[in-house]
Amino acid sequence: MMIVLFDDDREWYIQGRVFEEIVDSVPAGMLQDDDLLMHLRPARAMSFLDLRRREPDRAERIGAALAEGVIERMRNIDQSDSELVGFYKGLLKTAARRDADD
Repeated sequence: MMIVLFDDDREWYIQGRVFEEIVDSVPAGMLQDDDLLMHLRPARAMSFLDLRRREPDRAERIGAALAEGVIERMRNIDQSDSELVGFYKGLLKTAARRDADD
């Protein structure tokens, strides 16, 4: 299980494998090397990422990158699997603070 806390009202509880796939799907250049080394890789090991405790610019950058990773994952899943599509749309809505249908 992986927990990602975006703020006090937005959080993900997802499988570690799903988190890995999302991070691996983040478009090149969205994350800095130290985002990966200091925050995302250790979060994988601990199964916990608390963006509330990061510098605001870094937290926003990581949150935006995770949202883009979800968008990329959605491009590569079977769109006829409504349950899986709904799952990723829910992740995107939480990460991006917007309606995933936009």
